[in-house]
Amino acid sequence: MPGAPYHPAALALQGVIGLSNEIERELARLLGVNLTDYRALSSLASSGEVPVGRLAAALGATPAATTAIVDRLEVKGLAQRRRAEEDRRQVRVAVTPAAIGRIIELMVPLMRRVDDHVVGLSEAEQRVVAEFVVVLRDALGDHLADLVAQEKSDQAGPGQKGTHDE
Repeated sequence: MPGAPYHPAALALQGVIGLSNEIERELARLLGVNLTDYRALSSLASSGEVPVGRLAAALGATPAATTAIVDRLEVKGLAQRRRAEEDRRQVRVAVTPAAIGRIIELMVPLMRRVDDHVVGLSEAEQRVVAEFVVVLRDALGDHLADLVAQEKSDQAGPGQKGTHDE
């Protein structure tokens, strides 16, 4: 975006997103999975144990595709299924402790590097950095929600409820 009237911090966001995507791809490679399977693993690591249907919804995938993803993760020892105690028909899926350990092992160097920098700042600077990261996280979440809503609106078609034509 050459010449755009944005603060350099806002422009640097594009670089952060790009590097985040590359890190995600490398984490998938190091875990021996494809990017789709890694995203499922990441979702499970964040959410904890969930019904397979909820994982499918989080991924925007069909139940059949999600079953195949879970099958692949299970074969690699990265995820495990279990029947829900309250309803034995419901299948739940979770990340294995070994997978969590490996993800942590791969992410610790980045977390340490950021932590080392931030703790070297004054308390006032640490607060500003922490506040900025929260603002950034919230802005990314809001933008994601806007993009999802736009996609749903676009799928509704012209003149239909929930579109931009209202």
